[in-house]
Amino acid sequence: MKILEQVIKFFAKGLLAFLLLMLLYFVAAVVGSVIPVNTEQPEDGEVTIYLRTNGVHTDFIFPIQNEIMDWEELLSPQHTLSKRENYQYISFGWGDLEFYQNTPQWSDLTFPTAMKAVFLPTPSAMHVEFEGPPRFTQPVIAVEITEEQYRDLIKYVSESFEKDSGGNVLPVEDLHYNQNDAFFHAKRSLHSFYTCNTWVNNGLKNADLKACLWTPFDEGIFFQYR
Repeated sequence: MKILEQVIKFFAKGLLAFLLLMLLYFVAAVVGSVIPVNTEQPEDGEVTIYLRTNGVHTDFIFPIQNEIMDWEELLSPQHTLSKRENYQYISFGWGDLEFYQNTPQWSDLTFPTAMKAVFLPTPSAMHVEFEGPPRFTQPVIAVEITEEQYRDLIKYVSESFEKDSGGNVLPVEDLHYNQNDAFFHAKRSLHSFYTCNTWVNNGLKNADLKACLWTPFDEGIFFQYR
């Protein structure tokens, strides 16, 4: 009986420690999300970008071509299933590659997939979608930015891709969510302190745009743009 009692106490302490760590994590996430950075912004911007969330995951949406950047020079629509041309916008999301492969819909999410993405150093991917005007069926906000800020975002997003020795992006073969998207190998690994939303938030910070001090969640980013 003493051995059983010791085992129960051991697991009880382990559970208590885990719950305490989870509480501290969420407190840190809330505090980091409400602390703003780069609050002073120019009154007029030359470029309009968009931030979009599906309720969990945030994407950048950029004009596919302007005088500053032609994204088709880096990412060809030939990587999509439709292979069509004449898109107006392009969206970028970053995340865990295996998560993308196994979770095309949130209803497909399993506990092992989520735990592996958060706690193990696994490869990441960029999800790129060629689009028309932004769809407002999901929460989308427009952000007016300067040319310099847009150049900083271009550099940040471009450098998130894994590339070969010739500077070419590396497609993930046979992975698509729809006719107009494609996946590409990316740098870094997702974990609980660096999520898909942290990637977007860091991009905003690096471009001197409004952002959170730190956030793993989409709510923090959108809180700063209310």
